[in-house]
Amino acid sequence: MLNPLANCGFSSTSENRLACRPGPAGLPGSRSYVRWLWKPLQLCTVSAVLVTGARAADLGTGHAPLFVSAKPVQKRWSGPYLGLEGGVSNTLTEVKANNQTKELSRIDAAFGVFGGHNWQVSRFVLGLEGAATYIGGTEKGTHPTLGAVSADAKWTVSAKARAGVPLGNFLPYLSAGLAVSEHGLEVGSDRQTSIQVGPVIGAGVEVALKDRWRVRADYSLTGIINETSRFNGSSVRRQAGNQRLMLGLSRSF
Repeated sequence: MLNPLANCGFSSTSENRLACRPGPAGLPGSRSYVRWLWKPLQLCTVSAVLVTGARAADLGTGHAPLFVSAKPVQKRWSGPYLGLEGGVSNTLTEVKANNQTKELSRIDAAFGVFGGHNWQVSRFVLGLEGAATYIGGTEKGTHPTLGAVSADAKWTVSAKARAGVPLGNFLPYLSAGLAVSEHGLEVGSDRQTSIQVGPVIGAGVEVALKDRWRVRADYSLTGIINETSRFNGSSVRRQAGNQRLMLGLSRSF
């Protein structure tokens, strides 16, 4: 049930005051996790096909190519960059109390900004990237023993390391780091909001275009919260994670 990577965290509980305490961020249970991942993995496959198809269509025309190779490979991916992204986000929260569990899953639009710096090291591209992302709204449901519950995770801010292998104008990469995320849970009239640090991992493919512009498809999986609190006198455990598939446009400098 627990995410083995989520081993650090702090939380702030809101009722007009803040309180910090340790608590690792976590991801939902294994069965839910498999179902949760399936559709975004399909979307990743479709995105890869579309990007490849776009390149093939471009090469098959008589017009000036959209993909250029003017820069040497060692310089094409080096340097700072800044961009915007948008896509689809899915947040899953498990609420457990009195040996009963309720899953709250919400699919929403997501958008944000990102920026970072890449270095060409031998045949690899290494980089550091930061991002701030809106990931969705509120999902409501009914717990078997708690009654009406609602959960939300509206934003996340991440810092990641990236590593990729350039293949011409394409850069497939993996990423890993930490994310600070907000999560709110309401049980009846009792609402608590926490901010925790959790792991974020991901993968994607980036394509170099003309004039230092780049496009990318990026998938991220974030552990948001793993915490036990008291709501209206009951001990309630909540675990939440977010996954999102984003399309981004950036420019290097």
